This record gives sequence, structure tokens and C-alpha cells, in this order.
Amino acid sequence: MKGNLACEGRMCMSEKLSVQKIIRYGAVFLVFVAAVCFLVLQGTDIRTVWEALAKTSVPFLIGGVLMAEVFHLAEGINLRIMLRSFGHPVTFWQGMKYAYIGFFFSSITPSSTGGQPAQLYAMKKDGIELSHGTLALIGELTSFQIAVFFMEIMAVAAMIQGKVTPQGELLVLAALGFLINILFITGLLSVMFSRRLKDKLLRLLYGAINRFPVKNKKKWQVKLDETFCDFQTCADLIRRKPRLMGKVFLVSLIQVICWFSIPYMVCLAMGEQGLAYPQIFLLQTVLFMTTALLPFPGAAGISEYAFVRLFSGVFTKNPMAAATLVNRGISFYCLLLISAVMMAFLWRYKGRRKMSKYV
Repeated sequence: MKGNLACEGRMCMSEKLSVQKIIRYGAVFLVFVAAVCFLVLQGTDIRTVWEALAKTSVPFLIGGVLMAEVFHLAEGINLRIMLRSFGHPVTFWQGMKYAYIGFFFSSITPSSTGGQPAQLYAMKKDGIELSHGTLALIGELTSFQIAVFFMEIMAVAAMIQGKVTPQGELLVLAALGFLINILFITGLLSVMFSRRLKDKLLRLLYGAINRFPVKNKKKWQVKLDETFCDFQTCADLIRRKPRLMGKVFLVSLIQVICWFSIPYMVCLAMGEQGLAYPQIFLLQTVLFMTTALLPFPGAAGISEYAFVRLFSGVFTKNPMAAATLVNRGISFYCLLLISAVMMAFLWRYKGRRKMSKYV
């Protein structure tokens, strides 16, 4: 659910979060969801699906939901840590409010482009400077991507050894997702340690844009400049406050481990015991890599399709349609519902004074 770099958050702060826009995005998202449910259930015996769902273990389902909710919790904690380091007395619930807002708007907008502008808008309403809000979002996103990168290295090693074998288009998407994250990490490190390397990398990317048949080449070059500018800002922060970023990274690592462990909880809930936890964790990592590039709201469609393809050998006692609905229901739709409810509740408390009594 993480969106693109926080440079997307450079919105005009006078632009309101209009109800009409939210309804429009929500309507498009619901159409996606309806189409996905139809495709998942197509050609399946609905009765067997319901029977499988009815037999799932409620305690393990609750455990899965709690592990999923760590995603919100970790982001809220990290944003609070970052913003307090900039001198803003952000409370725990304020940090959670920004996390819920980010998840909700990232989920219903294409390419997750709505999350960070909405978070910046909420921070601005709480009196937080736009520059500080942007830097907090960049730092939190960078920490998350680095944590994911460590998991992706293990997944790639497993693919090379033949322990995980995505086929066809999934292999291509996973490889592209891994390469994009390598570029992200390389860009950050090049800015941190070598201005010369950064300039060389920029020239290389400029050359690639000019050689390939890309429309609006100037626009892509401007985006690259903005991205490396954000890298520079984040790199300066990491150099100035390594202990702070170490804390943030540790929280992000817990966040990613819990989120990628949800399919294992689904296996336990549905009585599947075919594969061990490490194998299922690696499969989920590959699934995340396949969905990182596609501009669908909430990765709807591709996530379900990739799950069926990757986990078909895991769920042997239950219909794949039931397993897909349970896994996606916990890892995404349940989180989306929680974020919508909590966002609506917490949005009422606009001032730091009002929020402080809920700490």
C-alpha cells in the first residue's frame, strides 16, 4: 500500500479533500472489487466456498487481523517518532490518524497516489509544516522499502535455488519489482555517499529516457530530479540522526514481517499444513514484488490473481477461491474498513489539545 515517493505530496494545501472526489474514487474502487470477486468466484461451487469459510478457525482469523493491524500501528508510530524529532508534540492517536488516512486514500486511488497528499493535508490542519510532514513521509517510506528489500533478497535467493518458482508473467513482474526497489535503494545510497555517483546515475537514467519511446520525456526528467531531491533530503536526515532512523527501521521491519506472515495465519485458520512458515513467507514476498508496479487501486485484481497462481500448491484442502477471499479479506479489505472507521472517528479531533487526552 505504500505509495510513490512523497514528492507526490507536493499538492496545493488549499485544495480541499472534497467529498465528491472521495465518492468518485470509492465508486471506481467498488467496481474493481465487484469485478475481482466475480472473477475469483467464477466457475467455483459457491456452496463449497461457504462451507470452507464456515469451518475456518476464528482465533487464527483474529490473530491474522491483529498481525495485519500492525501495519497501521507501525506507520503511526514511525510518523510520530519522525514528527516529534522535528519538534512537533504529536500524540499517539495523531500518528495513528495519519496512518489510517494514508492507507485509506492509497487504497482507493490509482497507483496509491492519494495517500500522501491526504496525510499532508491532515498534518497541515494540525499545524505541522509541509516540509516537516513531507520529510517524515519520505523517511517512513524509505525505512519500509529498505525493510522490504531485505525480504526480497531472501526471496530472490530462494527463486535462484528453485525453492520458489513463479512462472510466466509473475516471474517478470517480480523481477521488475525487485529491480525498481534496487533503483530506489541505489538512488538513496548514491545521494548519501557520493555526489559523483548520483550525477552518473542521473545521466544514465536521462539517457535511458531519451533512448526509449517514452512520451513526455521532459516530464519524466523533472520527476527524476524531484525524486533525487527527496533522496537528498532523506539522506541528510539519516546522516544527521542515525539512531532515530535505526528506531524507525526496526519498527518497519516488524511491520513487514507481520504483514508478510498473514498467509501463514490463513493456512492455520483453514487447517492447511502442507508448507512450513518460511516457504509461505517467501511466497508472500514474491507476491508483494509482483504487485509493486501495477497502477490498480489497492492492487485489486493482480493481488488475487497472483495469490491464486503462487499459493495453489499450499491450499490443497480448501477451494482456492475461499483461501483467496480469506487472505485478501484480512490483509487488505479488513484494514481498509478499519482505516475508514478510525479515520472518520479520529478526524473529529483536530487540535493537539483535543488529541492529548486520548494518549
